[in-house]
Amino acid sequence: MRQGLWYETLRTYPPDRGAGLIDYIARKARSTPEAKAVYLPLVDRQALLGKVGAANLYEILECSRDAKLHGCQLVLHSGKARTAKKPDQAPDPVTAQLSLGHQKNIARGLRTPVMERLLKSHDPEVVREALRNPRLREEEVVAIASRRPCAEEVFNYLVAAPGWIARPIVQRSVVMNPHAAPSLAVPLLICLPAQTLQEVQKDKKLHPSVRDGALEIISWACR
Repeated sequence: MRQGLWYETLRTYPPDRGAGLIDYIARKARSTPEAKAVYLPLVDRQALLGKVGAANLYEILECSRDAKLHGCQLVLHSGKARTAKKPDQAPDPVTAQLSLGHQKNIARGLRTPVMERLLKSHDPEVVREALRNPRLREEEVVAIASRRPCAEEVFNYLVAAPGWIARPIVQRSVVMNPHAAPSLAVPLLICLPAQTLQEVQKDKKLHPSVRDGALEIISWACR
């Protein structure tokens, strides 16, 4: 429901009002859990682009730059993921014998030894089905978010899973992964506590724009 309201608002509001609303909610999300819940739909960049449109988002971003609305600029930050190399690991002798369709069916089904082996799959489509499985455990999602290398599609599926991306440990795992695109990692910085932001700002393995974003949010407390 919150997602739909955001999409409708950002499609129909004048760009300057949309920029002001995003900036307000982004800053408010730092202090109240209610505002954070309202804010979270904005981190799903693929859905935002698809429902609001690239042209509308560009106009909102330009207005935020003119008005120096840094919170909105962080939310609409762009940046590509690092090219992920294929994982240097031998194929699983059990799951490699299964078709992709069969693997996807098992990944979203009952917990079985094969299903648990598939949780280690690097295939984004298998990961997407696993994230839809209500039997999945938090530590397993954290393991997926922490993989290095990790395909960009996997991060897209993570932020599109509202039940998981709302969890602080999953947010942290995505942001601290150097393979997460800045367009996903930077908006998630809004959700992280100050101590984690300090870790991000000092981590030289992360993209410079992610570290700069952490520093910007830390500075909000001083203004």
